[in-house]
Order: sequence, then structure tokens, then C-alpha cells
Amino acid sequence: MFIRRIEIAMEKYDGKIEIILENHPLRNETVIKKIYHEGVFKVSPTIHLDREKIPCYFLMHLGGGYLEGERCYNDIHLKENTRTIITTQAPTVVYKCENNIPAKQISKIYLEKNSILEYMMDNTILFKNANFEQETDIYLDFTSTLILAEGITAGWSSDGKPFQYRLAKMRNKIYLDNKLVLLDKLLLSPGKNDLFSMGHFENYLNYGTAIIIDSRIDLEYVEKLREHLQQYDVDVKYGVSKLEIPGIVVRALGNLTQDIQKIIYGATNYSRQELLKSCELDLRKQ
Repeated sequence: MFIRRIEIAMEKYDGKIEIILENHPLRNETVIKKIYHEGVFKVSPTIHLDREKIPCYFLMHLGGGYLEGERCYNDIHLKENTRTIITTQAPTVVYKCENNIPAKQISKIYLEKNSILEYMMDNTILFKNANFEQETDIYLDFTSTLILAEGITAGWSSDGKPFQYRLAKMRNKIYLDNKLVLLDKLLLSPGKNDLFSMGHFENYLNYGTAIIIDSRIDLEYVEKLREHLQQYDVDVKYGVSKLEIPGIVVRALGNLTQDIQKIIYGATNYSRQELLKSCELDLRKQ
């Protein structure tokens, strides 16, 4: 059993969300135990997106995007034998930070035995002079399944030049049975580094990633996923890497967010079909 949450009662945040889901023993389905939101954050009512009737929740920022110095906190807990889809209502927009004070999002996510979370975040759009930090800690049981997707899109600027944001820091820590198994960090500082250079974005503007962890993932699974992704004819540079634990990371670079999403969602949909025997996910945001 993993160690439960760090108390945040004394911390001050501009927005907070807490979601706790449990399995109803008689109906054998996922139900709400607790949903709480305050400040600039809000959670949608339960929505069912497909014939499987998997409960889905949309995270909403009431201000339309992050302002300088704004701090928000997500706390998500899936108890045993639960399954859900959590996504954002729209891309996360980060506006200018003229005093270079970062906007910050902190998330703590807990998956108990046999729980399944599809954490499908729209891209973070960074406008000129934006400064954004994101920290996500995910605690998994060996029997749980995580499908995570996120990315970064360079926002509009009046002069049309690329990479006008100041700083982007995105850090994921994933724990399996309370042991740190993945530390995934992205640091983009256009003022200090040429993001078109080798080892950064090279000739591309935008970035997407998926992290998929499930005890059934092995080398054969990874090879089949690579073959599956070859069907997408898009101008995207991508790679699929197996983790030391049963899991994979998919990275994609491209100029069009929709092209990147074809690769990222191609990987996540393949995984939900092969691992979970589920249909292709349609979040219906168009």
C-alpha cells in the first residue's frame, strides 16, 4: 500500500481540485466518493463518453488560463478496482509573466490495486513571456494501469517569432509500490538555449509525450506498437522507449499539434485497445 497524500491544508493556492473515486461493491462500477474544487479550478459532473460507460471528468480553469504567479493544485485518488478518464476541457494557456514570476501547477495522483487512469491532458500553450512550472507525482500499485498524455505548444506572438516564452519546466515523478521508478524532466529556456538546435526541438516547434505503464508491457508489445505507429503519415519525429519497469514512453516533435496528437493518441488508443480491450477514445472536444 502506498503512502497517502501530503497534507496541503496550510498551503495557499489560487485553485484546488480533489477527486476521490471508489468501487461500488454491489454495482461493481466506479462512483464518486469525493469531488471538491475551489478558486479558479472546477471539475465537471460525471460524463460518459462511450459505450463502456467509463466515468470521465473535465478539469476546467475558470479564468481561461494561468496568470503570473498563479498556483494550482490537483489531488486525484483512485481506490481499488476503479477506472476513470480525466482530461482538460481545453488546452492550458499560460499568459505573459512580465515580472518573471512563474505560474505553477502541482498534481498528486494515487492509483490503488487494479485501478486504471487515463490522464489525457491537452497541450500547454505558452504565450510570449510566459513562465510555467508543472510538477506531477504519481503513485502506482503494480497491478494498476496509467495512460498519460501531455505536451507543449508555442503560443502566438505579435512578431511571429517562435519560442517567445521565458521558461517551461515540466517534471513527472512516478512511484511504483512507493519506489521512484521514473523521473521525467523537461526544461525549456529559449532565452538561454537555441531550441532549434540538436538535442532540443531541432527543426520543430511543438512537443508531445505519452507515458503508459502496465504490468503486461514487454519488448514484444513495444515492437508491435512501433509497427502500429508507422501507419501515420505525418511530419513528426517520434520515438518509443521501453522503461525498466513494464511501461513505455513516447516522445514526438512536430510543427502541427494535430500531427503530434496523431502519434500520441495513436499510442494511447493502441494501448487501451490491446491492454484494456476498450474502444478508441473520442474526447469530443471539436
